[in-house]
Amino acid sequence: MPWNTSKPSDGAPADVALIERSWLRSFELHRLDPGRGEPPRVLTTSALKDHREPMACFMRIARGGMEALFGQIRDAGYVVLLADTLGVAVDFIGNPLFDQDWRRAGLWLGSCWTEEKEGTCAVALANLEQRAITVHHAEHFRAPNKTLTCSAVPIFAPDGRPLAVLDASAMESPDDRRSQHLVLQMVQSAARMVEDANFLHEFEHHHVLKLARRRDFLEVSADGMVVLDEAGRIVAISQSLREQGALVAALGRSVEEVFDHRFEQVADAARQGGYPLAMRHLPTGTQCFALVRPPRRRPSAAPAQASPSMAGADALQAIAGHDPQMQTNAQQALRVLDKGLAILLHGESGSGKEAFAKAMHEASARRAQPFVAVNCAAIPETLIESELFGYREGAFTGARSKGARGKIAQAHGGTLFLDEIGDMPQAMQTRLLRVLAEREVTPLGSEQPIAVDVQLICATHRDLREMVAQGQFRLDLYYRLNSVTLELPALRDRADKNALIDSLLREDGRQLYSRAVAITAAARDLLLRHDWPGNIRQLKNVLRTAMALSEGEPVSPEHLPAEIHGGQPPVLPPERMLSLGGVEAQACAKSGADEEPGKRTSLLQALQAHQWNVTETARSLGLCRATVYRHMQKWEIVSPNRLGH
Repeated sequence: MPWNTSKPSDGAPADVALIERSWLRSFELHRLDPGRGEPPRVLTTSALKDHREPMACFMRIARGGMEALFGQIRDAGYVVLLADTLGVAVDFIGNPLFDQDWRRAGLWLGSCWTEEKEGTCAVALANLEQRAITVHHAEHFRAPNKTLTCSAVPIFAPDGRPLAVLDASAMESPDDRRSQHLVLQMVQSAARMVEDANFLHEFEHHHVLKLARRRDFLEVSADGMVVLDEAGRIVAISQSLREQGALVAALGRSVEEVFDHRFEQVADAARQGGYPLAMRHLPTGTQCFALVRPPRRRPSAAPAQASPSMAGADALQAIAGHDPQMQTNAQQALRVLDKGLAILLHGESGSGKEAFAKAMHEASARRAQPFVAVNCAAIPETLIESELFGYREGAFTGARSKGARGKIAQAHGGTLFLDEIGDMPQAMQTRLLRVLAEREVTPLGSEQPIAVDVQLICATHRDLREMVAQGQFRLDLYYRLNSVTLELPALRDRADKNALIDSLLREDGRQLYSRAVAITAAARDLLLRHDWPGNIRQLKNVLRTAMALSEGEPVSPEHLPAEIHGGQPPVLPPERMLSLGGVEAQACAKSGADEEPGKRTSLLQALQAHQWNVTETARSLGLCRATVYRHMQKWEIVSPNRLGH
């Protein structure tokens, strides 16, 4: 088999290294006092609602796994918590006889377990490190937590992004850390059960292959799951396979390219009661077995009328074009919209990050509210604080008499787009982190915070992980911003450059000339061979300039800048060396001024061949009509139709 379900043991040395790093961050980065005595913060009911609502569907699925886990460990004095990716406990199960004790210990619904507030703790480390972890007794950073033992395991969404953390905690337990090894395994088992149930729910309308190395255990313990769309393409794999690197390369490929079965055979197995299929993994030649779950039939419903959100979804699909990576980005964006998750767009400068963010806003439930864009690299460092957070009157010299609302407050209810987030000064990173955690902003010169509710979308062309390693970007802010990361490919890597060129010629042509503008094969070939360091922004500028130079006629090589020709002006065949400027100068330098009569003759012959139809003549020579008219005037070529006028 190409995958292996065995996992390395959660040995103490690996845990100790993670815990030591967390202690260091708690001291140096978060500057926490380990002796601070109050229990963890518990959110109010209204604040907790903001964390629970986006997870309502998942929480219903997870509840069964939580109850099963609690049934195994309740008699040992444990509670079970489900936390979101921000460390807030969104669900809780404990023995009601000890409710007051749980609340005092912070093991309660709405409690906040983040490293920036609590220091080293299991929920925070599971979120930050994306791995199972036990934090036992004195390994906790803050003194009030040192009697606790906590084992936490991250849960992942079907696309591999972090979704939640499952935690089992007790207020009393043996001093020996090894006593928690079995508890951690039980939490891992429950987390995987929840993960798989959510995976099956997400793809209930698809064919799902449950795979196992041994047929005997196929029905009770599959090694992993593979999802097929209606065309038989592999569109998702379960986290168990993703963690081991198995079948990741198969995503987007048809099932018959990966296994020795056609999609029709797989669908037949599902229709006939899901009998086990003996399959061979073609890349490795190894044997496995599969049960196929048929797709659940979608409920019939009357056709819905188009809505703004549908229009936004269409806009996302239009931006995605025909490139597989961009199509995947659009699908993932639609799935995570309105879920309360921060979204990070990563891509080279000019790759269309702001346009993608705007389309996401239009597809969201916030589309009627503001979309506020801020370029963090374009604002002077001395002004970025007042620009983002606003200020009261008299907050500083030169401030407006009535103060000003910052960009974050302006985006309340809508979407805040922070472009080039990697260029944000570190002092502002700290303040932004506080805004995201507290959901409120305090303007300069004010002591009264303002509640804000924004969908945050950030973008950068920089490697934030590398910046974190170099101490240039806050680790905790990095984890807050990349709940979902979408990679926007560079233009040179896109598979739909042809379609993009046609789309831009059509859209900008309608703005300039009220119609689409054509392009010659030679000019298209030059565009397709260019590496486009400026990406889509550069392509737009080049085409818009070329359309202006062509005056609405087909875009030809002479309308393109020298950089598109490899840094040199284009060298055209003699019959096309009739344009002005650089091309004509090049021709004269090579052949001398005595070619002028020859070019006049070439143009005259072309006009005669096309019965003096200037449009057809220009098309045959790859020129625009205006250029032909200029040469006719320069060389005193007069149409027979105009003789005597």
